[in-house]
Amino acid sequence: MIKLVLSDMDNTLVPLGARHVSSRTVDAIHAVIESGVRFGPDTGRDYVELMRFFRMDESCFMTGIFSNGKRVRADGAYVSTTLLDHDALVRIDQALRGEKGMFLVCYPVDTNLLNPAYGVGVTSAELAVFEARTGFNGGVVDEVPDIDFVAATIACPGGPERMERCRQVVAEAAPEMRIVSPIPEWFDVLPRDVSKAAGLDVLLDALDVDLDEVLVFGDAENDLEIMRKVPHSVAVANATPEVAAAACHHVGACADEGVADALLEVVRANAAGEDPSFFAAS
Repeated sequence: MIKLVLSDMDNTLVPLGARHVSSRTVDAIHAVIESGVRFGPDTGRDYVELMRFFRMDESCFMTGIFSNGKRVRADGAYVSTTLLDHDALVRIDQALRGEKGMFLVCYPVDTNLLNPAYGVGVTSAELAVFEARTGFNGGVVDEVPDIDFVAATIACPGGPERMERCRQVVAEAAPEMRIVSPIPEWFDVLPRDVSKAAGLDVLLDALDVDLDEVLVFGDAENDLEIMRKVPHSVAVANATPEVAAAACHHVGACADEGVADALLEVVRANAAGEDPSFFAAS
């Protein structure tokens, strides 16, 4: 029986660029929770962004893996928080200065619902492109501020070759860090030992839930580790080919509210003592 459902956000639970999760999806999340199954995001997004996505309905993310594993929340309490090393961010910024179009964006741990972020060594016009695409409010600075950051991202305009170049640059400048791509032309910066998969270990210990009682939905590179870890991984129909191949099960596309359909099927199946129908379909 499924006891915990985790879902990526962008292009899995909510279309990229949409301001809010659909009302039908929120209703499906409430139905899952009311049936006794915990639900939460496993996402690169953090608390204030989730407040916006869920229209201030915190009941939808009392449990979850936030900021790609840098924060883990269980029943309303943070059980793990990892901040980014300032020196590593400085080295990454300096290395990116020589790469056309690439720049670092840093998100402070002390934040608010406006989701302010620092675009480092970039023009306002360049920053605005990615502000609109990913939903943050940026300010331009000349260097990485000396404050605590819970997240950082890298803008990397261009095709796969440019993204591969970015991986090389970061690996050389800060080998203790790694980058994963949730959407094209965009990377999340993580310590090497932090991931959604590592966050899942912390969460399962806190909740006393077994791995085979977890259902995970995803669509992109930053979902691969956690999806390979659980027996019941689910790719939405718009997932990347690599994620689709890694997933054990498959559901409808994000734009068609495939996760909402699957959540309602989990409620039905648990009540009937059965596996969800999309298990057999896979």
